[in-house]
Amino acid sequence: MSLRDFTVGVAEQPERAVVSVSGDIDFETCSLLSRVVDALVLPGRTLVLDLTRITFLGTSALHVLLALRARAIEEEWTLELAGTPDQGLRVLELTATRHLFSLHPAMAPTPR
Repeated sequence: MSLRDFTVGVAEQPERAVVSVSGDIDFETCSLLSRVVDALVLPGRTLVLDLTRITFLGTSALHVLLALRARAIEEEWTLELAGTPDQGLRVLELTATRHLFSLHPAMAPTPR
């Protein structure tokens, strides 16, 4: 999968921001995901990373998730992962980091 197959969407709500990711989260795409999240005002809110449509979560993605977790603690906001596929959960389990994240089932589709 290439960078052009990778998409990131943002849905802002008063109490939370939902960032929906599609495609591979790997070395090539992590910087784009980081830039999108960095542009959000998050203190006092919840960031939900909707991972339902990801096809791969690499170790670079794990680094981004851990950095987001540290930032959330420092800046006093909440990080939640929604719809993390089995492959992503496996990475979290193998690296003994699953317990560090608030994991939720896939989000309901938003009405159009």
